[in-house]
Amino acid sequence: MKIMIAPSYEAAAGAKPDATVEAEYGGCVVEGRLYTLAHHSGKYKSCPAPCEFPNQHGFSGDTLISHIDLDTVGGCLALYGVKPADEDFWKAAGFIDVKGPHHANELPAGLRVKLQAYWAYSDSLGREKYVSLSDVTEKIMEQGEAIGKIIGGDPCLLQRGELWARASEDRVEANLVGENECARFFITSDVFCNASYYSPKQRRIIPAVVSWNKKYGSVTISFADGGKEHSAANMARELWGDLAGGHRGIAGSPRCWGLPEPQMEIEFRRAIEAVSSLHANARPNASGSSEWL
Repeated sequence: MKIMIAPSYEAAAGAKPDATVEAEYGGCVVEGRLYTLAHHSGKYKSCPAPCEFPNQHGFSGDTLISHIDLDTVGGCLALYGVKPADEDFWKAAGFIDVKGPHHANELPAGLRVKLQAYWAYSDSLGREKYVSLSDVTEKIMEQGEAIGKIIGGDPCLLQRGELWARASEDRVEANLVGENECARFFITSDVFCNASYYSPKQRRIIPAVVSWNKKYGSVTISFADGGKEHSAANMARELWGDLAGGHRGIAGSPRCWGLPEPQMEIEFRRAIEAVSSLHANARPNASGSSEWL
């Protein structure tokens, strides 16, 4: 039994896993010999989130993943029959994976607190940058143990989650570099910004977010309405080709892009221009600066 992470489609080349969980790279899906848990791309697009997959019995093969998040972890745990039982929690995790964290307020308070506890725990681990095929079995199983404690109502983990949620909002806003009527623009090296649609300055929800993560060399586009009006996935692929990935609500540049910073800035600007062009009446910048437009 091994769980291997392939951070790029190229890294997954030649792998013949028994199962895959969200091994999706743009429009390309790496399939498993026995199981393929995917829900963003191709013929798998209408499938349930992997974390909602029921616990299996007797599977002990090798699994391939593309990244580590709650949905992926839940799918892996289910394959090996060790996913902590809480149907509502896993449905909520799947809902957020598709809709985005900004929809957490639509969930019952108890579920929201548990999700925040996981995000706080995950954030405390840091995000390791994988560049080649790597064994992450131990990491996934450790996360499974923590999730079990969260589902069980561990008071320390739940409290940390609530404190983390309040602190995260301040950390996110510190990364804002500009905004207009249709989008907010962030440059970050750690904190996730693509759920921060509310603008304190404009006092309303802004339709889109564009973020540049310098640590991971990625640009991400997301829409507050989940992609009902415009598809983030289509926009990302128009900008960066078929290996750009995601779904209608949130999508980003190809995994393990590896572009130098000057080129990343160009791609960030291109994404900003593409999103801003969706609203012809968007002013240059709500703060009066045109630095990122």
